[in-house]
Amino acid sequence: MKKLKPTRIEEESIEQVKSKVMEPSRLDEEAVLQEVEKEEKKRLTSLKAIGGFAKKSLIVGGLLASLIVIGTIYDAAFTASSMLTNMPVLGVVYLLLLISLVGILGYSFVKQYLGYAKLKRIDALQSEGLELIKSPTAEVKSYALKIIERYENHEDAEVRDGAKKAKAELSSMMASEVIDRVDELILKKLDEKAKSIILNYASQTAVSTAISPVAFIDAILIISRSHAMITDVSKLYGYKPNFVGELVLVKGVIINLAFASVTELLTHHSGDMLGGTMLSKLSLHGAQGVANGVLTARVGLGTIKSVRPIIYKDKNEGFLKNLTKNIINKIFNNKSQN
Repeated sequence: MKKLKPTRIEEESIEQVKSKVMEPSRLDEEAVLQEVEKEEKKRLTSLKAIGGFAKKSLIVGGLLASLIVIGTIYDAAFTASSMLTNMPVLGVVYLLLLISLVGILGYSFVKQYLGYAKLKRIDALQSEGLELIKSPTAEVKSYALKIIERYENHEDAEVRDGAKKAKAELSSMMASEVIDRVDELILKKLDEKAKSIILNYASQTAVSTAISPVAFIDAILIISRSHAMITDVSKLYGYKPNFVGELVLVKGVIINLAFASVTELLTHHSGDMLGGTMLSKLSLHGAQGVANGVLTARVGLGTIKSVRPIIYKDKNEGFLKNLTKNIINKIFNNKSQN
Protein backbone atom coordinates (compact mmCIF):
# COMPACT_ATOMS: atom_id res chain seq x y z
CA MET A 1 0.00 0.00 0.00
CA LYS A 2 1.27 3.46 -0.95
CA LYS A 3 2.24 5.79 1.90
CA LEU A 4 0.67 9.21 1.79
CA LYS A 5 3.01 12.13 2.49
CA PRO A 6 1.84 14.97 4.67
CA THR A 7 0.59 17.80 2.53
CA ARG A 8 0.21 21.52 3.15
CA ILE A 9 -3.52 21.01 3.55
CA GLU A 10 -2.90 18.61 6.46
CA GLU A 11 -0.52 21.12 8.10
CA GLU A 12 -3.15 23.84 7.80
CA SER A 13 -5.74 21.50 9.31
CA ILE A 14 -3.48 20.91 12.33
CA GLU A 15 -3.15 24.68 12.87
CA GLN A 16 -6.92 25.07 12.62
CA VAL A 17 -7.45 22.32 15.20
CA LYS A 18 -4.95 24.00 17.55
CA SER A 19 -6.68 27.35 17.22
CA LYS A 20 -10.05 25.71 17.92
CA VAL A 21 -8.70 24.03 21.04
CA MET A 22 -7.35 27.34 22.36
CA GLU A 23 -10.38 29.45 21.43
CA PRO A 24 -12.96 28.23 24.00
CA SER A 25 -10.89 29.45 26.96
CA ARG A 26 -10.78 32.97 25.55
CA LEU A 27 -14.47 32.91 24.66
CA ASP A 28 -15.41 31.52 28.08
CA GLU A 29 -13.53 34.35 29.79
CA GLU A 30 -15.33 36.92 27.66
CA ALA A 31 -18.65 35.23 28.34
CA VAL A 32 -18.00 35.36 32.09
CA LEU A 33 -17.19 39.09 31.95
CA GLN A 34 -20.30 39.75 29.87
CA GLU A 35 -22.43 37.79 32.33
CA VAL A 36 -20.98 39.74 35.26
CA GLU A 37 -21.73 43.02 33.46
CA LYS A 38 -25.28 41.90 32.66
CA GLU A 39 -25.92 40.84 36.26
CA GLU A 40 -24.42 44.03 37.68
CA LYS A 41 -26.60 46.23 35.46
CA LYS A 42 -29.64 44.15 36.38
CA ARG A 43 -29.00 44.49 40.13
CA LEU A 44 -28.26 48.22 39.90
CA THR A 45 -31.45 48.76 37.88
CA SER A 46 -33.41 46.78 40.49
CA LEU A 47 -31.94 48.84 43.35
CA LYS A 48 -32.76 52.12 41.58
CA ALA A 49 -36.28 50.87 40.88
CA ILE A 50 -36.70 49.96 44.56
CA GLY A 51 -35.45 53.43 45.57
CA GLY A 52 -37.88 55.13 43.16
CA PHE A 53 -40.74 52.90 44.29
CA ALA A 54 -39.97 53.62 47.96
CA LYS A 55 -39.99 57.38 47.32
CA LYS A 56 -43.31 57.27 45.43
CA SER A 57 -44.77 54.91 48.04
CA LEU A 58 -43.87 57.35 50.82
CA ILE A 59 -45.65 60.21 48.99
CA VAL A 60 -48.77 58.16 48.20
CA GLY A 61 -48.71 56.56 51.67
CA GLY A 62 -48.43 60.00 53.28
CA LEU A 63 -51.45 61.32 51.37
CA LEU A 64 -53.52 58.22 52.18
CA ALA A 65 -52.45 58.35 55.83
CA SER A 66 -53.46 62.03 56.00
CA LEU A 67 -56.94 61.24 54.65
CA ILE A 68 -57.35 58.31 57.05
CA VAL A 69 -56.14 60.37 60.02
CA ILE A 70 -58.52 63.27 59.25
CA GLY A 71 -61.47 60.86 58.83
CA THR A 72 -60.54 58.95 61.99
CA ILE A 73 -60.20 62.14 64.07
CA TYR A 74 -63.61 63.36 62.91
CA ASP A 75 -65.24 59.99 63.58
CA ALA A 76 -63.56 59.63 67.00
CA ALA A 77 -64.53 63.17 68.04
CA PHE A 78 -68.15 62.62 66.96
CA THR A 79 -68.31 59.25 68.75
CA ALA A 80 -66.74 60.64 71.95
CA SER A 81 -69.13 63.59 72.01
CA SER A 82 -72.13 61.32 71.45
CA MET A 83 -71.04 58.82 74.14
CA LEU A 84 -70.29 61.54 76.73
CA THR A 85 -73.81 62.93 76.18
CA ASN A 86 -75.72 59.62 76.19
CA MET A 87 -73.46 57.27 78.24
CA PRO A 88 -71.03 59.38 80.32
CA VAL A 89 -69.16 56.47 81.96
CA LEU A 90 -68.51 54.63 78.70
CA GLY A 91 -67.71 57.98 77.11
CA VAL A 92 -64.96 58.63 79.67
CA VAL A 93 -63.49 55.11 79.16
CA TYR A 94 -63.62 55.61 75.39
CA LEU A 95 -61.91 59.00 75.73
CA LEU A 96 -59.13 57.57 77.93
CA LEU A 97 -58.49 54.75 75.44
CA LEU A 98 -58.46 57.28 72.63
CA ILE A 99 -55.93 59.47 74.44
CA SER A 100 -53.73 56.40 75.10
CA LEU A 101 -53.82 55.45 71.41
CA VAL A 102 -52.93 58.98 70.34
CA GLY A 103 -50.06 58.96 72.84
CA ILE A 104 -48.64 55.70 71.45
CA LEU A 105 -48.94 56.90 67.85
CA GLY A 106 -47.40 60.24 68.78
CA TYR A 107 -44.47 58.50 70.49
CA SER A 108 -43.90 56.33 67.39
CA PHE A 109 -43.99 59.38 65.13
CA VAL A 110 -41.49 61.28 67.31
CA LYS A 111 -39.21 58.24 67.42
CA GLN A 112 -39.23 57.92 63.63
CA TYR A 113 -38.61 61.64 63.22
CA LEU A 114 -35.65 61.53 65.63
CA GLY A 115 -34.10 58.69 63.59
CA TYR A 116 -34.49 60.78 60.45
CA ALA A 117 -33.08 63.86 62.22
CA LYS A 118 -29.95 61.91 63.27
CA LEU A 119 -29.25 61.05 59.64
CA LYS A 120 -29.74 64.70 58.64
CA ARG A 121 -27.24 65.69 61.34
CA ILE A 122 -24.69 63.38 59.73
CA ASP A 123 -25.37 65.11 56.39
CA ALA A 124 -24.87 68.48 58.09
CA LEU A 125 -21.55 67.32 59.60
CA GLN A 126 -20.36 66.11 56.19
CA SER A 127 -21.26 69.46 54.57
CA GLU A 128 -19.61 71.44 57.37
CA GLY A 129 -16.48 69.29 57.17
CA LEU A 130 -16.29 69.71 53.40
CA GLU A 131 -16.33 73.50 53.73
CA LEU A 132 -13.67 73.42 56.46
CA ILE A 133 -11.43 71.14 54.37
CA LYS A 134 -11.60 73.68 51.53
CA SER A 135 -10.87 76.66 53.78
CA PRO A 136 -9.79 75.76 57.37
CA THR A 137 -10.76 78.33 60.00
CA ALA A 138 -10.67 78.48 63.81
CA GLU A 139 -14.08 76.73 63.82
CA VAL A 140 -12.45 73.51 62.62
CA LYS A 141 -11.57 72.55 66.21
CA SER A 142 -15.20 72.92 67.32
CA TYR A 143 -16.18 70.71 64.38
CA ALA A 144 -13.53 68.13 65.33
CA LEU A 145 -14.80 68.13 68.91
CA LYS A 146 -18.29 67.16 67.67
CA ILE A 147 -16.76 64.15 65.88
CA ILE A 148 -14.64 63.18 68.90
CA GLU A 149 -17.61 63.35 71.27
CA ARG A 150 -19.58 61.01 69.01
CA TYR A 151 -16.98 58.27 69.55
CA GLU A 152 -15.68 58.89 73.08
CA ASN A 153 -17.98 56.17 74.45
CA HIS A 154 -17.87 53.82 71.46
CA GLU A 155 -18.16 50.10 72.28
CA ASP A 156 -14.80 49.40 70.58
CA ALA A 157 -11.80 50.12 72.83
CA GLU A 158 -9.53 50.98 69.88
CA VAL A 159 -11.96 53.65 68.66
CA ARG A 160 -12.35 55.07 72.19
CA ASP A 161 -8.56 55.29 72.51
CA GLY A 162 -8.37 57.06 69.15
CA ALA A 163 -10.98 59.60 70.27
CA LYS A 164 -9.14 60.16 73.55
CA LYS A 165 -5.83 60.71 71.73
CA ALA A 166 -7.45 63.09 69.23
CA LYS A 167 -8.96 65.14 72.06
CA ALA A 168 -5.60 65.38 73.82
CA GLU A 169 -3.84 66.53 70.64
CA LEU A 170 -6.58 68.92 69.48
CA SER A 171 -5.30 72.06 71.22
CA SER A 172 -1.81 71.73 69.68
CA MET A 173 -2.97 70.99 66.12
CA MET A 174 -2.87 73.50 63.27
CA ALA A 175 -6.24 74.26 61.65
CA SER A 176 -5.15 72.69 58.35
CA GLU A 177 -4.29 69.31 59.92
CA VAL A 178 -7.20 68.88 62.37
CA ILE A 179 -9.68 67.01 60.12
CA ASP A 180 -7.06 64.69 58.60
CA ARG A 181 -5.73 63.82 62.07
CA VAL A 182 -9.18 63.11 63.55
CA ASP A 183 -10.00 61.06 60.44
CA GLU A 184 -6.82 59.03 60.87
CA LEU A 185 -7.19 58.42 64.62
CA ILE A 186 -10.90 57.57 64.68
CA LEU A 187 -12.68 57.08 61.37
CA LYS A 188 -10.02 55.12 59.49
CA LYS A 189 -10.15 52.53 62.30
CA LEU A 190 -13.92 52.34 61.81
CA ASP A 191 -13.44 52.07 58.04
CA GLU A 192 -11.29 48.95 58.43
CA LYS A 193 -13.82 47.33 60.75
CA ALA A 194 -16.66 48.25 58.37
CA LYS A 195 -14.80 46.72 55.42
CA SER A 196 -14.45 43.45 57.39
CA ILE A 197 -18.23 43.43 57.89
CA ILE A 198 -18.78 44.17 54.19
CA LEU A 199 -16.35 41.43 53.11
CA ASN A 200 -18.20 38.91 55.26
CA TYR A 201 -21.66 39.78 53.92
CA ALA A 202 -20.48 40.09 50.30
CA SER A 203 -18.83 36.66 50.45
CA GLN A 204 -21.97 35.10 51.95
CA THR A 205 -24.13 36.65 49.22
CA ALA A 206 -21.76 35.58 46.42
CA VAL A 207 -21.42 31.95 47.50
CA SER A 208 -25.13 31.57 48.34
CA THR A 209 -26.34 32.99 45.02
CA ALA A 210 -23.68 31.09 43.04
CA ILE A 211 -25.05 27.75 44.27
CA SER A 212 -28.72 28.75 44.34
CA PRO A 213 -30.61 27.63 41.20
CA VAL A 214 -33.67 29.86 41.80
CA ALA A 215 -33.65 33.59 40.95
CA PHE A 216 -36.34 34.35 43.56
CA ILE A 217 -34.18 32.82 46.31
CA ASP A 218 -31.24 34.88 45.01
CA ALA A 219 -33.29 38.06 45.38
CA ILE A 220 -34.30 37.20 48.96
CA LEU A 221 -30.69 36.40 49.88
CA ILE A 222 -29.39 39.66 48.37
CA ILE A 223 -32.04 41.81 50.07
CA SER A 224 -31.72 40.13 53.49
CA ARG A 225 -27.89 40.20 53.48
CA SER A 226 -27.82 43.82 52.27
CA HIS A 227 -30.32 44.91 54.91
CA ALA A 228 -28.37 43.23 57.72
CA MET A 229 -25.10 44.70 56.40
CA ILE A 230 -26.50 48.26 56.20
CA THR A 231 -27.71 47.97 59.81
CA ASP A 232 -24.38 46.61 61.11
CA VAL A 233 -22.25 49.19 59.27
CA SER A 234 -24.53 52.04 60.42
CA LYS A 235 -24.35 50.93 64.05
CA LEU A 236 -20.56 50.72 63.84
CA TYR A 237 -20.44 54.45 62.96
CA GLY A 238 -22.85 55.28 65.77
CA TYR A 239 -26.12 55.50 63.81
CA LYS A 240 -28.97 53.11 64.62
CA PRO A 241 -31.49 53.44 61.78
CA ASN A 242 -35.22 53.08 62.37
CA PHE A 243 -37.75 52.47 59.59
CA VAL A 244 -37.87 56.02 58.15
CA GLY A 245 -34.13 56.55 58.69
CA GLU A 246 -33.41 53.30 56.89
CA LEU A 247 -35.50 54.28 53.87
CA VAL A 248 -33.62 57.59 53.61
CA LEU A 249 -30.33 55.75 54.11
CA VAL A 250 -31.11 53.25 51.34
CA LYS A 251 -31.88 56.14 49.02
CA GLY A 252 -28.49 57.69 49.88
CA VAL A 253 -26.74 54.36 49.37
CA ILE A 254 -28.24 53.98 45.87
CA ILE A 255 -27.07 57.50 44.98
CA ASN A 256 -23.59 56.63 46.28
CA LEU A 257 -23.27 53.55 44.05
CA ALA A 258 -20.81 55.44 41.83
CA PHE A 259 -17.80 53.15 42.14
CA ALA A 260 -15.79 51.52 39.34
CA SER A 261 -17.67 48.88 37.39
CA VAL A 262 -17.07 45.31 38.59
CA THR A 263 -16.66 44.27 34.94
CA GLU A 264 -13.99 46.93 34.48
CA LEU A 265 -12.31 45.67 37.65
CA LEU A 266 -12.25 42.06 36.45
CA THR A 267 -11.05 43.04 32.98
CA HIS A 268 -8.13 45.12 34.25
CA HIS A 269 -7.10 43.00 37.20
CA SER A 270 -8.06 39.41 36.32
CA GLY A 271 -4.44 38.63 35.40
CA ASP A 272 -3.14 40.06 38.68
CA MET A 273 -5.78 38.33 40.75
CA LEU A 274 -6.09 34.83 39.40
CA GLY A 275 -4.97 34.59 35.81
CA GLY A 276 -7.31 34.13 32.86
CA THR A 277 -7.41 30.34 33.29
CA MET A 278 -9.32 30.37 36.56
CA LEU A 279 -11.57 33.21 35.42
CA SER A 280 -12.38 31.32 32.21
CA LYS A 281 -13.35 28.23 34.25
CA LEU A 282 -15.87 30.25 36.26
CA SER A 283 -19.37 29.18 35.24
CA LEU A 284 -21.95 31.74 34.18
CA HIS A 285 -23.91 31.06 37.38
CA GLY A 286 -20.68 31.57 39.31
CA ALA A 287 -20.29 34.89 37.47
CA GLN A 288 -23.71 35.90 38.74
CA GLY A 289 -22.51 35.13 42.26
CA VAL A 290 -19.44 37.34 41.73
CA ALA A 291 -21.63 40.20 40.45
CA ASN A 292 -24.02 39.85 43.40
CA GLY A 293 -21.15 39.75 45.90
CA VAL A 294 -19.41 42.81 44.47
CA LEU A 295 -22.70 44.71 44.25
CA THR A 296 -23.38 43.87 47.91
CA ALA A 297 -19.92 45.24 48.74
CA ARG A 298 -20.67 48.41 46.82
CA VAL A 299 -23.91 48.83 48.80
CA GLY A 300 -21.81 48.50 51.97
CA LEU A 301 -19.31 51.10 50.75
CA GLY A 302 -22.23 53.38 49.86
CA THR A 303 -23.47 52.96 53.45
CA ILE A 304 -20.06 54.08 54.76
CA LYS A 305 -20.34 57.22 52.63
CA SER A 306 -23.82 57.93 54.00
CA VAL A 307 -23.13 57.46 57.73
CA ARG A 308 -19.51 58.65 58.01
CA PRO A 309 -19.44 62.16 59.57
CA ILE A 310 -16.35 63.18 57.56
CA ILE A 311 -16.58 62.82 53.76
CA TYR A 312 -15.25 59.44 52.60
CA LYS A 313 -12.61 59.91 49.90
CA ASP A 314 -11.15 56.40 49.49
CA LYS A 315 -11.70 55.02 45.94
CA ASN A 316 -11.57 51.41 47.26
CA GLU A 317 -9.96 49.94 44.13
CA GLY A 318 -7.60 47.75 46.19
CA PHE A 319 -10.41 46.66 48.50
CA LEU A 320 -12.72 45.71 45.61
CA LYS A 321 -9.89 43.91 43.84
CA ASN A 322 -9.05 41.79 46.93
CA LEU A 323 -12.73 41.24 47.66
CA THR A 324 -13.36 39.94 44.11
CA LYS A 325 -10.38 37.61 44.42
CA ASN A 326 -11.66 36.37 47.77
CA ILE A 327 -15.17 35.79 46.38
CA ILE A 328 -13.97 33.83 43.32
CA ASN A 329 -11.69 31.67 45.51
CA LYS A 330 -14.59 30.93 47.87
CA ILE A 331 -16.85 29.96 44.97
CA PHE A 332 -14.14 27.59 43.65
CA ASN A 333 -13.49 26.12 47.10
CA ASN A 334 -17.20 25.59 47.65
CA LYS A 335 -17.51 23.80 44.27
CA SER A 336 -14.50 21.56 44.96
CA GLN A 337 -15.95 20.56 48.38
CA ASN A 338 -19.25 19.68 46.73
